[in-house]
Amino acid sequence: MQLDPHHMPLSVGKDIVNSDASLWNPLSADPAASRFSSYAAFNGTTVTRLLAPEVPVDAELVDAHDLLRQQILGQFYPCTGAISAFNQKSYRFGLYPELASDSAVRAVCHDLYCFLREFPFVDNHFITFISMFRGPLIESEQHFEDLLWTQLQAMHSVDSEFFAWDNSVADDPASHQFSYSIGGRSMYVIGMHSQASRLARTRPYPTMVFNLHQQFERLRALGKFETMKQTIRSRETAFQGSINPMLTSFGESSEARQYSGRAVPSDWSCPFHTNKNDPA
Repeated sequence: MQLDPHHMPLSVGKDIVNSDASLWNPLSADPAASRFSSYAAFNGTTVTRLLAPEVPVDAELVDAHDLLRQQILGQFYPCTGAISAFNQKSYRFGLYPELASDSAVRAVCHDLYCFLREFPFVDNHFITFISMFRGPLIESEQHFEDLLWTQLQAMHSVDSEFFAWDNSVADDPASHQFSYSIGGRSMYVIGMHSQASRLARTRPYPTMVFNLHQQFERLRALGKFETMKQTIRSRETAFQGSINPMLTSFGESSEARQYSGRAVPSDWSCPFHTNKNDPA
């Protein structure tokens, strides 16, 4: 039976710690998801585990976060949305087992459901969820791209047991209206890894960033999207010397082409497919 993300009991911020997850998180009793859950926040001083504040924070999680924070808030970093989220501390993150492993798939799904519950609506703050992975060692952009789509496909297989695809976007990755969906809400995905050709996407840990698609629609409605896009392109030119050739606006081409960060050819075919069998 599918859940309706718009009619689940809601709580915001730290209230998720004290709420009964069995009522809203379909993976609350999943052994792998619970064991490898890593849903964390930064309060300006320390990293805390929001779902288990009494558990000591993994030192590697702290290091991975600190490296990312230094990168995002460093000079000329292009993405103003990421900078805003880090300045406002309106981001959540976690460190998971190897990218595309079953444990990572289930734990990231679990924590994304926490993220969607904590942020049930979009306001004027840019919010984002960052999943970092302990491995594997990335050999090339193609290697990372394969792992990214394997992870997203496996996450969809889990998610489709409980949630329908967000009907505000297309579920066909060839469509210009495609956006990834989890928990019934569409997401724009950004891949980062050690072999990325774009400097803004280069980092030591394989990383997947999930941004609520609704944020970009809100910016368009407020007349701010084009200004933000031009600012990012100017900053990227200063950062790397050129504009990312893969970046287009939603509706101009499938955003699936942008997820991994690799400059894919014109005849590239996305390996992702949606499950058509709706659970009873």
